Amino acid sequence: MLTCPNCGVSPLTHAIREMQYSYKGQSTTIADVAVEHCAGCREVMFASGEHEHYGELIKAFRKQVDAEELKTIRAMRKRLGLTLQKADELLGDEQGDFARYEAGEAHAPVALVKLLRLLGKHPELLDAVR
Repeated sequence: MLTCPNCGVSPLTHAIREMQYSYKGQSTTIADVAVEHCAGCREVMFASGEHEHYGELIKAFRKQVDAEELKTIRAMRKRLGLTLQKADELLGDEQGDFARYEAGEAHAPVALVKLLRLLGKHPELLDAVR
């Protein structure tokens, strides 16, 4: 039986666990993750081969969140009546930022996405941003 590489005292025990993962304010639960855990220090490590499986599930979740973000950016910009150029002037750092965000060529800052969601719910605040 292997001892814990963290504390060096307790033996590792095989278990199947749920793991929480968050990305850009969205969270998911990854079920049935095979791990080795230490009862002493509570260190948790992926079981052999599980890291790749977990990584693929995380990659799929991130892709889903990014796709939702693209829809949000485009929808909120249009809802506010902003052209790509006006959105860049008002909320972007450089010319063409919004086109790159909406095409998925660049990731929009989390703060920008949150601001767009807020403005979508309260469009009257757009004048305050200007």
